[in-house]
Amino acid sequence: MIFNRHQRWILPALASVALYGCGGAGGGNNDGNGGGVSSGDEPDAVVQDIPIAYVRRSIPLDDGGDMIANDVLDPSQFVPGAALFLRERADADANETNLTEGVFPEGELYDVKDLSVSNDGERMVFAMRAPEIEDADDDEQPTWNIWEYSRVDGMLRRIIPDDITAEAGQDVNPHYLPDGRIVFSTTRQVRSRAVLLDDGKPQYAAQTEANQEDGFVLHVMDEFGLNIEQLTYNQSHDLQPVVMPDGQIVFNRWNNKDRANIFSLFSIRPDGQDNQELYGYESQNTGTDGADAIFFAPQAMADGRILSLHRPREAENWGGDLIAIDAENFSDRNQDIALPINVDDPGGEVMMGGQVSLAFGEIPVDDDPNTISLNGYFAAAADLFDQTPRLLVSWTDCRLEDPDDGAIIPCLEDNLAIEGIQEAIPLYGLWIYNLDELTLQPLFPATPGEMYTDIVSFGARAEDLFLADRQAGVDLQQTLVDENLAELHIRNVYEVAGEDASVGIATLADPVLTTADERPARFLKIEKAVSIPDDDVFDFERSAFGFTNVMREIIGYVPVEPDGSVKTVIPTDVALTVSITNALGQRVSRTSPNWFTARAGEEIESADLSVSLRRLDATQPSSNPGAPANGFNFPNTEPLLIAFLGETMAETFARINGTREPSVDLVFNDDWTNPAIRPKFDSFEYRYADLSTEAPATEGCQLDWDGSCRVEIHYPDHIQVLWDLDRTVSDDMGNVISDNTCTVCHNTRDAMGELQVPAGQLELTQMPLDGNQQFRSFRELGANDNEDAIVDGALVERTEEQIVTDGNGNVVFQMDDDGNLILDDDGNPIPETILITFPVARSLAPNNAQGSRFFDLFEAGQSHEGFLSQAELKLIGEWLDLGGQYYNDPFDAPED
Repeated sequence: MIFNRHQRWILPALASVALYGCGGAGGGNNDGNGGGVSSGDEPDAVVQDIPIAYVRRSIPLDDGGDMIANDVLDPSQFVPGAALFLRERADADANETNLTEGVFPEGELYDVKDLSVSNDGERMVFAMRAPEIEDADDDEQPTWNIWEYSRVDGMLRRIIPDDITAEAGQDVNPHYLPDGRIVFSTTRQVRSRAVLLDDGKPQYAAQTEANQEDGFVLHVMDEFGLNIEQLTYNQSHDLQPVVMPDGQIVFNRWNNKDRANIFSLFSIRPDGQDNQELYGYESQNTGTDGADAIFFAPQAMADGRILSLHRPREAENWGGDLIAIDAENFSDRNQDIALPINVDDPGGEVMMGGQVSLAFGEIPVDDDPNTISLNGYFAAAADLFDQTPRLLVSWTDCRLEDPDDGAIIPCLEDNLAIEGIQEAIPLYGLWIYNLDELTLQPLFPATPGEMYTDIVSFGARAEDLFLADRQAGVDLQQTLVDENLAELHIRNVYEVAGEDASVGIATLADPVLTTADERPARFLKIEKAVSIPDDDVFDFERSAFGFTNVMREIIGYVPVEPDGSVKTVIPTDVALTVSITNALGQRVSRTSPNWFTARAGEEIESADLSVSLRRLDATQPSSNPGAPANGFNFPNTEPLLIAFLGETMAETFARINGTREPSVDLVFNDDWTNPAIRPKFDSFEYRYADLSTEAPATEGCQLDWDGSCRVEIHYPDHIQVLWDLDRTVSDDMGNVISDNTCTVCHNTRDAMGELQVPAGQLELTQMPLDGNQQFRSFRELGANDNEDAIVDGALVERTEEQIVTDGNGNVVFQMDDDGNLILDDDGNPIPETILITFPVARSLAPNNAQGSRFFDLFEAGQSHEGFLSQAELKLIGEWLDLGGQYYNDPFDAPED
């Protein structure tokens, strides 16, 4: 049951309030809520011989006495005052050993978290951070390190022994892999740094897309801290990895691409392949009454489900509900992977079985400070793996704070009705929680001012499946590995939520029924995220982002086959996104909703543009079934392009002619139409080589694409020069017939230097705007403005006086302070007036070239026909669809 102090509830008598008579968590029975606290005082004999470890810490309080929240978006959060303890038996009378005592000088406060035990129960890894260094800057403070404790010899050691290497990144969330290696989350970004070096940039840790801190991504290392390899390349955090019995790594991914701000569970192989959404992408609002909630600290349960805390991202009291997730059968709360995609309510309130609360009563999950949980909160949990339905949990009962004197009082109905009543500081103790009986049995009573935040059992369990790295020449194409490339196959770029959104694949694929110009999708556009450094690496002027908060590069374009399929090679170990474009390279779809990454030799299969958001084991069939039989010819196509059963056109073409490579240019050749039935469609190409200005790609990439090619478009270098380019037209005698140079008409001065209103109220000069480092043309093109006019020899914003009327259309007249009408010299009342301006809509819409009115002027028969070439229009459009950035490389931007 949930209580809000602005509401009144009729509450059952709660026997658990007797806990307060005992001074804390340690007795009573919560029968009124379907379970609760066991009445027995004896430890559970079955678990007495299982060693356990836990972190006990001081309750973190701020200067005002309020609890410091635990924020999942702050993985390096340092909360000093913790220690790691071991008991050889889950028994209050067993000896307690402080494992981290003596690591740091006595009296200095450090932090410990993220405990994980090997399957054989002999070793434990965890994250620990050394005490704060007084008066040191943030970048000089100790980092989080991974440590290991061995029960065999009682030794405690830091996994990375070298101080310099250990302090090279923030290392958290360790977990053992079946082969003895350790997967963990870190800011090291070792492979990403190497790619930056290959791109001619310094090595640094990229910031998250919120540009607030170094991004945490998954890495693996051996037991000696060597051979550190990067697994994931997300542009925001990848956290809390855990290995499941099937050998897959499950982790929490923060997808903040295009400010999506979504937390969900993803999975990946230990070799970094098969990175895909696992559970909860559409289940963001599964908290109380639709509140935002995350699946915090996922871990394996003995029954195959995923155990997790269900809590807000920023948990004020460090706790939440306890849930079990059936990720084997569900990808969202209401999405069974064996059923068609639920487009209406995949994460909705009607429970189908994706996730279920394990608590004995309702526990609220929201960030409302007025909410009170009558059933307390769970702060941590661990399966005992003792073949019983029991968990080791950290739990606090409901506690209230008297608003008058600050006294701790029980959660009785009368107390809950007190005006201003709020929850008190929690009192987390350690308990054995029986899932069958829904009872809690105390292990160690909580001590006021302390709490248990991480707990593990050393109970041995079966080894997880070992997934060996896929091998080149055996599991992976050797040529792809040698060239550091991967393959991407999308079956239908038109597919949305499992349904074909086109006029029909059969219609599109038949060149007699649909011409090339009639196909909406002509090219697949592949883009790459640009890593942003922190201010210590390079403090650049933030106006470099232009109208967005990201920078992107184009990898290249690949023709979409007539049936909507695409197969191409892509670069590896970088964050990618894809979209579809028309023949001019203008985007006609959204980009894929998350960043995806490929490893060398990997072959990625995707039903649609979302790429990694459709689970590989989902049984929803593709909207593109492919060829119906072996030896099939797609209707009215080249007879030698013979398909096998189930092949898309892209697969058939790749098998016969080789997988297509991207191109930095737009190049179309009709490879499919059978010329014996109808003529081939016209070929076309829009190449950077056709530009009279600097190309945004190297000559080598224009001639021969490889995985290192990048199209990097900067407004000053590649777009402004188009406005400045001399476009005079002369006759055979050299006489100027016309001057179509953009800045001649779109200027505040004419050819004679006289003041003028720029043509179309659009100025395209390099004149800085109001001291801003951006060119005036950039703001005029991409931002709404007001009309200008020449008044008294000066160019000013055009205004007119407008008479003010009331809501009924009556004229409003000027009044003096006494409420009397003010009259003019003729004795007539004076109308109230205001100055109005005349808005001018922007010509270019960032992220929407196709919807920008700018391009209409260059259509056949329009005023600017022929003024810009197709290659120039393509360049402007692709820059705009990237987001309209001023720079797409922070190191080319001015220093702040």
